[in-house]
Amino acid sequence: MPSSRGRSCKEPARRGTIGSFMKMAKAIRKQAQTAERVALTTADAIVANQMRSLARAFRSQADILKKKEKKKKR
Repeated sequence: MPSSRGRSCKEPARRGTIGSFMKMAKAIRKQAQTAERVALTTADAIVANQMRSLARAFRSQADILKKKEKKKKR
């Protein structure tokens, strides 16, 4: 049975990989901002350190996705 967009119910909506890399990188950077904010507001020094480390890891992962996106465009 076709859906309102002309696809069958079993056929998934397909997006380009580039668009999904962009959205994923943006979501990961948002997580990094959240971790930084938690690090600033927490009273526990150990937790603050862990949150800063997590934020760095998120940003690194987002950078990798961005590089993959640029590579795909070529």
